[in-house]
Amino acid sequence: MKAFAACLVAFLLGLTGCAPTSTDSPPEGANIVTVIGAIHGQHRSSERYSLNVLRDAIVKFDPDVVLVELPSDRFAIASANFEKFGEVRESRADDFLELTDVVFPLREKSGFTMIPVAAWTPDIAADRRTKEKQLEKNPARAKDWSEYQAVIQLYGKAVSGRSDDPAFIHSSAYDEVVKARQESYERLFGDDLGAGGWRAINAAHLANINAALDEVTGKEKCVLILFGAWHKYKIVEALEGRKDVFLAEATPLFDQ
Repeated sequence: MKAFAACLVAFLLGLTGCAPTSTDSPPEGANIVTVIGAIHGQHRSSERYSLNVLRDAIVKFDPDVVLVELPSDRFAIASANFEKFGEVRESRADDFLELTDVVFPLREKSGFTMIPVAAWTPDIAADRRTKEKQLEKNPARAKDWSEYQAVIQLYGKAVSGRSDDPAFIHSSAYDEVVKARQESYERLFGDDLGAGGWRAINAAHLANINAALDEVTGKEKCVLILFGAWHKYKIVEALEGRKDVFLAEATPLFDQ
């Protein structure tokens, strides 16, 4: 409850904002939930959204629970390795600097609970890569692939110069340009990609996220959901339908 009290005070003092809602403060028993979008390897090279900036935002939120973008089997390996060696040493986790360099070390100091909620498997990832290569080389899908490349270019222009700006990343403007890119991807190739398609994999992620939130319903927890930034809009849209969640915007956590 200590972290929840700190989180609630931060919200009331304006350190933590909230998404549009019908109430001005969390309903009794609701969990305060925020979604932070990570940029994975870019955290190491970015000054605006460095690992230290991310760390400070998480410390400011002071979560009781952090839902992380790892599948349960990889999380078990990463946790055991970190406990034994002080390093994660897990191939999937190693791609996510927000976990290896920030969340795992912070857990040692802060004592929050980490829960793995990602639905990816090596088979899903490998199957998607194979199918994407086939789609790219298939003459019958040349028009679709060309349309997709044009969408990617539009996205690149829309985020140019600010793809590592946490204020932009945690804005509705960012969500809209990501949504345009990824919904086009799903429209063109979702049926081809199966479990690796954008709609399918996000539905699987969200099933795990909702199951984890169900476990803390009514417990007045501060819950951080930390995922790759592209997934953020999907998660926020899903959480807006939950009555046991008070959704707080992450943007104020990055205010200097």
